[in-house]
Amino acid sequence: MAFKESEILKMMTKLDLTREEAIQLLQDDEDDVSVELTAEQKKVVKQMTQGDRKKETAPRKRERKVDDNKRNLISMLVDCLKIFTTVEVVNPEREFLFTYNGEQYKVVLSKPRAKKEG
Repeated sequence: MAFKESEILKMMTKLDLTREEAIQLLQDDEDDVSVELTAEQKKVVKQMTQGDRKKETAPRKRERKVDDNKRNLISMLVDCLKIFTTVEVVNPEREFLFTYNGEQYKVVLSKPRAKKEG
């Protein structure tokens, strides 16, 4: 039986096979499928052959926790700089802008995640 070129190439790349090995594998699979399957078995075969497709899921809404420590740090830094120049808070937990000697600067505060042990 002739197989689609895309099926052969898929087997070659996914399983790291030569062209002949991929064709032989497809033929062996074809011989195995020639046995009559029940409706339930066909359903399982279909599910197993579609395993590499990603299921589309609705995007999850994650509740973002307020980081009071970062807010306090940004607030203290902004208060210090307000003495000398104008300061614009872009994000109260992350960044602010200020001008120094006629040039604008942006300060971004980041807090690395804690390292997992083990």
